[in-house]
Amino acid sequence: MSVDSAKTYINRMREDDAFRKTINDCIDEDANWAFIKTQDFEFTVEEFKKAQDEIYKEHGITPL
Repeated sequence: MSVDSAKTYINRMREDDAFRKTINDCIDEDANWAFIKTQDFEFTVEEFKKAQDEIYKEHGITPL
């Protein structure tokens, strides 16, 4: 599990419409995580939050 994997996931969500639609169409959180793992992403919620913070800094975004 890693922050790098989470950053890759976030960037794919931003760039890949079909991938984002598949994630958004999952029926619940468990289905969401199961699909994410089938795509070879391995990260925890905490790692996701760290990745999100790093991406915000890279793009000069101030979270609300």
